Amino acid sequence: MKKIIISTISILLSTLLFNACSTAKISSEDVKTADFIHFKHEIPLKKVHTLIRETGEKNGWRITEFKENMLIGEKEENGKMKAVTITFAKNYFNISPKDADLQEAIKKEVEATEE
Repeated sequence: MKKIIISTISILLSTLLFNACSTAKISSEDVKTADFIHFKHEIPLKKVHTLIRETGEKNGWRITEFKENMLIGEKEENGKMKAVTITFAKNYFNISPKDADLQEAIKKEVEATEE
């Protein structure tokens, strides 16, 4: 009888311990956007759209509407055409494939807007 009670308590404590350690949840959105540039505060989607489009155009990119939350940027550089897809939301943006110059320019504009 004593062994059964000890076994039951051990099983209950083990279950409680494993459940308590696994309660930290990571949403799929967090995993997908882990390497995106995140804003300090949410910015209205239209404002993010306008900010990215205007910043890209100031830096010599031709920006084309693709979806409500996606733009395509094209730029000729050294005789070669390069193209990027810019995905954005109220709290982040991402450029694929990466373009450090455009990313930094947009990041600076966003930071200036957030101040």
